[in-house]
Amino acid sequence: MLERMRAYFDHQAELREQALEASRQTIRASAKAIAAIHRGDQRSADGFIAEAREGLNSLAKLTADAPELAESGIVLSAQQEYGEAEIVRGAIMEKKLVEVGEIGIPYKPYLAALADAVGELRRHVLDLIRANEIDHAETMLKLMERIFEFLMEFDYADAVLPGMKRRQDMVRQVLERTRGDLTIALRQQRLERALEKRGG
Repeated sequence: MLERMRAYFDHQAELREQALEASRQTIRASAKAIAAIHRGDQRSADGFIAEAREGLNSLAKLTADAPELAESGIVLSAQQEYGEAEIVRGAIMEKKLVEVGEIGIPYKPYLAALADAVGELRRHVLDLIRANEIDHAETMLKLMERIFEFLMEFDYADAVLPGMKRRQDMVRQVLERTRGDLTIALRQQRLERALEKRGG
């Protein structure tokens, strides 16, 4: 019995180490993909997202017969980071909200990824304001508002959807700050146009 039990736990420990490595690969590649998206480097972004997907597939195979690992933070973190990269790519490069079925991750990490993506979209809006692309920035703000409205539909206790209320509050704050920044930029743009007309 001792040998059987030790063999079982040795296998579990080995599986966990392999799962950790696959999870780290997914998280690293997802972060690199988001950085490439902000640089406007679609080719690199696509390559890193493919690498992240590969890590996620490895993770799924490793945890197929280990349900306790499949529901662990190791897997959920990787799914969430990958989902965020896919959502940010869809929003910035394709001007659309990528749905959960297109990404292929469970609902919980998808919702967490959506909330986290709002911070990256704010960064993009600020870049657009600096580049004086105000119309484009307004389009991004509308997408952020859609995400917020979607997230607010999930009013569940922490036991059902952990951390959701905190994420909703965080997204609300990010949205309000971004709306304020864009309002200032719009006023500035109108003022400049008015001055140009007078000058003309």
